[in-house]
Amino acid sequence: MAVTDFRDPLKLNKLPVRGLVAETSSSAPAAPAEGQLWTDSVNHVIKFWNLTAWKNPLDRGDHTGTQAASTISDLAATVKGYRLDEFAAPSTPVSLNGQRATNGADPTAATDLATKAYVDNARAGIAGVKDPVRAVASTNVNLSSLPATVGGVTLGSGDSFLAAAQTTGTQNGIYTFSASGGAATRRSDADAVGEVQDGTMVAVAEGTDAGAQYIQTATPSGAPGSWTQTWTKFSTGGQTYTADGSGIELSGTTFSLELADATLSKSAAGLTVGLVPVTKGGTGATTVAGARTALGTVGKFTANVAALTGGTPLNIVHGLNTTDIKEPSLKEISTGEFVGAKFNVVDANTVSVTTAASYAANTFSVVVIG
Repeated sequence: MAVTDFRDPLKLNKLPVRGLVAETSSSAPAAPAEGQLWTDSVNHVIKFWNLTAWKNPLDRGDHTGTQAASTISDLAATVKGYRLDEFAAPSTPVSLNGQRATNGADPTAATDLATKAYVDNARAGIAGVKDPVRAVASTNVNLSSLPATVGGVTLGSGDSFLAAAQTTGTQNGIYTFSASGGAATRRSDADAVGEVQDGTMVAVAEGTDAGAQYIQTATPSGAPGSWTQTWTKFSTGGQTYTADGSGIELSGTTFSLELADATLSKSAAGLTVGLVPVTKGGTGATTVAGARTALGTVGKFTANVAALTGGTPLNIVHGLNTTDIKEPSLKEISTGEFVGAKFNVVDANTVSVTTAASYAANTFSVVVIG
């Protein structure tokens, strides 16, 4: 059949074309034009030329934009089929949203997470620390018909206690209280082989032994109840303090200062030193004058004199607290000359001075020794 060779574009004016088949061959046409179609008879796909390569319109790598996950039929099944260890490791903390991680294996490395069973077993091992008991029975109790109060504590159902001094030693151990008049049962973490060891410890929460810790010191030889547990109180709550007699008092749990004599006092503000007598290196006084008197020392007073009116006495308060004073003196400030004046003792802290003439204030200074 003859083939019509169109050398120029054929304008179809948007008329539909039926039965159009692209060129089909096992190898790509030579010297293709942009947009030329070709059916690959080997792979059975149609391709177009983009000036660089023959492209399959269905190739994923050439697609742009996004595709809704709901349109990918096997997306959920494929993603859910991956194991967690196949995903990239997290680089920030991972929240479990309050849920538990279950069915884990025992840890082997220092940074491994631990299962509850592993922790419980570790705590129940040699010299393990048990959960605290509420009280300790330090005398024999009837475990078949329990008293309401054990170790000074009124127990309730489910409370635990330590029986440490049973007449029958094999009854010693950690128990759960049922009710007054009811029977005690060994606590679930202290009723099987290996759960109570030489070195197992338990703390006491309340009662006469509140704050104490007990340690089991006997060598186990079977399940609790088949051997005598020996529980020893090895410490009481907190540190023990003792006053050493060097000025610190200890009354119960309260420290305070001892006061040697009445010259010392104490309050919330601290220690206060009062009047110290001369015999202890003090003055026994609260004023300078009093201190001089107590110490037998001479006091001296000097000051500028106020205005003087001739023939009128002027009182001068010296504060030396004594009438046994030496003759006071008046000195003219400008010349340094001593001038004559009449002095009288008014009282232990005051003298008067009288001059014949009148003088302005600060003309003289006065010196009183006593």
